Amino acid sequence: MPSRNFILIVGLVLFLVWYVSAWAYDTLYQKPRQQLGNEISELSRQIETGRNNLAAMTLFNQQNFGFYYRTLPPSPNDAQSQYSFWLLELLLYTGFENNYVNPVSPVQMPSGASYQFNVQCAGTLAQLSYFLFEFYYAPFLHRITSMTFLPVEGSPEQLTFSMTINVLALNTYPYPPPLGNQLPTGIVSRSAFNDLAMYQVIAERNLLQTARGGIDQADFTFLTAIFEINNQKKVWFSVRTDDSRIEAKLGDLIRSGSFSGRLVEILDYDIVLDRNGERWLLTAGESLNQAFALPPETAGGNE
Repeated sequence: MPSRNFILIVGLVLFLVWYVSAWAYDTLYQKPRQQLGNEISELSRQIETGRNNLAAMTLFNQQNFGFYYRTLPPSPNDAQSQYSFWLLELLLYTGFENNYVNPVSPVQMPSGASYQFNVQCAGTLAQLSYFLFEFYYAPFLHRITSMTFLPVEGSPEQLTFSMTINVLALNTYPYPPPLGNQLPTGIVSRSAFNDLAMYQVIAERNLLQTARGGIDQADFTFLTAIFEINNQKKVWFSVRTDDSRIEAKLGDLIRSGSFSGRLVEILDYDIVLDRNGERWLLTAGESLNQAFALPPETAGGNE
């Protein structure tokens, strides 16, 4: 018959064996196995994310590969020299004079490089309209980020312009540049209208009255009333420079300052004026120089 002490020793030994076994199983097997499983799950998640990103990049490249045909050449020297020459040609083509193009060192980005060109030239608002029309038909990834102009002393039409133009050169890696070191060709329409005549209204606005120190009375002639008397609609304009009033009905010619137009339509809160075959809309409370030209399809729809 085993003694009591022997039984206690055996029990203690068995408990220690169980405790050490449980600790060894948990520390040396269970926790490393769980950690390995977590690491495998995390790696699988990262692999899946990488596959999704790669698929998204591949789809983006497929859908937007056309942008690579609109980018500047990868060589900075080729990009600056060729685009500068194109700008000078466009300035000459649209009638500008005293043209100067100064390229600035490109700014490198993960997607490629951004080029800046500072432009100075002299011309009229009509030539500016022509330049902008052609500029935004060109295929380049470019935009005008700032523009200032000043009147030329002694010339009522001539202005000096300063523009800052930014152009992108995309990194086509791992694909070779589709155009090599050549500029893009063709046209890309980004304008609201495909007719240059729609933008010539820019040149008709008298933008230089304030710059030249004068006052355009059209800026102070406001449409103040639209009413009907004896089934005939009439409008009133208040001229705030001399507190006078202009009263007009359909068909009357309205002249004030630089503005001249014939009243062809009277609506509830707006009127339509004809200026050289174009229809201009003016809303009650606005001055004559706040009128804006209606697109041809809008004008045609009202007739």
